Parts: sequence; structure tokens; C-alpha cells
Amino acid sequence: MNRNRIIVDAMGGDNAPEEILKGAVFACKESSTLQVVFVGDEERIKKQLKKLDIKGLNFEIVDAGDVITMEDSPKTAVEAKPDASINVATRLLAEEKGSALVSAGNTGATVLSCAKNLRRIEGVERGALAAIFPAMKHKASDPGKTIMLDVGATLQCSPLQLVQFAIMGIHYARRVLEVEKPRVALLNIGEEETKGHEGLVATYSLLKKIEDTNFIGNVEGKDVLRGIADVIVCEGMVGNILLKALEGAAEMSVETGKRIWKKSLIAKLGFTLLAPKLKKVKKRLDYSEYGGAPILGFEKLIIKSHGRSKAKAIKNALLMAERSLKQDLVNSIKKDVQQYNQVLFSEYEKDMVNKLY
Repeated sequence: MNRNRIIVDAMGGDNAPEEILKGAVFACKESSTLQVVFVGDEERIKKQLKKLDIKGLNFEIVDAGDVITMEDSPKTAVEAKPDASINVATRLLAEEKGSALVSAGNTGATVLSCAKNLRRIEGVERGALAAIFPAMKHKASDPGKTIMLDVGATLQCSPLQLVQFAIMGIHYARRVLEVEKPRVALLNIGEEETKGHEGLVATYSLLKKIEDTNFIGNVEGKDVLRGIADVIVCEGMVGNILLKALEGAAEMSVETGKRIWKKSLIAKLGFTLLAPKLKKVKKRLDYSEYGGAPILGFEKLIIKSHGRSKAKAIKNALLMAERSLKQDLVNSIKKDVQQYNQVLFSEYEKDMVNKLY
């Protein structure tokens, strides 16, 4: 199987299939080694591809007769719609018909479909949905990005699961974000070691035991974008709330800027002078620059793009997936999870930390 063969849920997302297909075509033009398998309504896909310049590109189409919408209940829809594009896509991935999956569809349905059809990495208790945030650079060598996990796949987590999220996040930061020695932090309500509920205190204690994780302790919500840590670990409910809050804050800032622009001539002059710098800021905050969020913990690579993704985001998601495959991300996670599960946690410790939940 070609390691660069990536399955694309062509029907997933608010702008499917037009923007999904367009983004995939852009990615194939940028990377000559990329191969794409489109999953979805074959007739609609063929009709849309006729509008695009696909000469010389390597792709195929697998028909799927149904779609899980953003309004569908994820759990119900995954079971009730076996021929939905995301279900067909994850089955193809399980059958080795591709090495990775990109979807901008219903997040809950994507996670559940992966859990139903794909094997988890041995020793990993739960999958984790990660998010890539822009972060302050304190020196030129800083990556300017932070990965936070989980942001919605596992709402409540045991200490052992949070430690496994940290291990997976470390590998992603090293291999994809190219951070040589990622700094790991635990999201909490305060910096002190004893802050938070019993599960967070136990997680802190376990993370301290792993000498080469570069664990820097607890961070608060205000620290996420400050570039203090490269990997931030949290429970899915907390992470999802923070993610949505930051998205809302960014949208409010843009809208406020537009209103000020319209009302004041002085503001227009000021914004005009600042335009080059503001464009750089906008680019740093634009989710389409990051492509999507990896769902980690499965034996296959999955990239979950934003539901509102347009062509640029899908292109970057595919290129991110290809880069992750070249860096052998999944196999590197496998080795470390198994190593740490054997070395760090005695059966007694596993039992004790998990009893807290």
C-alpha cells in the first residue's frame, strides 16, 4: 500500500463537496507524491471534479450513499447510517485501502466511527482529539504553536489516560511541529501541585515520574496562547469549552475591528498603516493555516478539519496528514505507549489512579 494514499470524506463539512474537492486538488498539485481516495456521492463528486483542473492528478472515488450531517446525533447516526461517507471512509482505512483519513464532518460522528471501525493502539485506553493553537514566540526557534489534547473525544479522563495523551502529544510535537524537546503542561485551575480534583493531582504525580517528558507543571487557561508549553493536557470537556471560547474571542475581535473601521476615519487611517502587521496576526489566528486536528490513539492517522473548512484548510489538512505519515507518527506513539505502560505503572498504581474516576 502506498503510504501517501489518503482517504477524504468528500461529503463531510458545511462546504462539502465543492470546497473539499477543491482543497484536495490543491494539495495534490503541491505534493506530487500524494494520492487521494474520495468517499461520497459519486455522481456529485464527478460533476464537481469536471469544474477543476485535475489533469495528471492521482485519485479515485468510492461511492457512499448517505451522509451524517452536523445536525445529526452522532451516536444514533453512526449506527443508523452504515453507508454514510464517514463510516465507509473509516472501514476503508481499517481495510488498509489508505494510510490516513481527512474529514471536516460531524466531529462526534467521526470519533465514534473511528472507535467502531478502527483498532486503538495497544495500551491506549481512549482516543484523543487534539487542537493546534497559535502561541507566542519568545525566541526565533520557538514553533509558535501549541498542541492541546483532549478537546472533545473523551469528556472525562482517568489520570492514566491523561498521561497517555501527554505521550501522544509529545510525539506529535516532535515529529510534526518539529519541536526537539516539547514542554508538557497540565491544564488546571492553578499552578500549584495540589490544585484541582484528585484525578488532576494524581496525573501531576504520574507525569513527574516520566523524566524525559520535560513536564513543567500546571498551567491555567490564560497560559494556553502564551507559548509557555508545547503540549497541554486536559480532559475533553474542559478542552472543548476552552477551544470554543478562544474561537469566539477571535471572531469577536475581528468583528469589533470591522465595526471600528466603519465608524471612524482616524481608525481607517490607523488600520491602513497597520495592515501588513494585522495580516500577519490574522494568518496566525486563522484555523485554515493549521488544516485540522489529529485524532490520536488509533492504529491509523485521522485528521479532523473544522466543519466550516474551505479549500485552503482541506489542502493544509492533507499536507499535514502526508507529513505525519512520512514521520511515522503512529508507530512512534505505539513504541512509547507500550514502553511507559510497562515501566512506569505497576498494576497497583494503575488500579489506584483509575479508581479515582
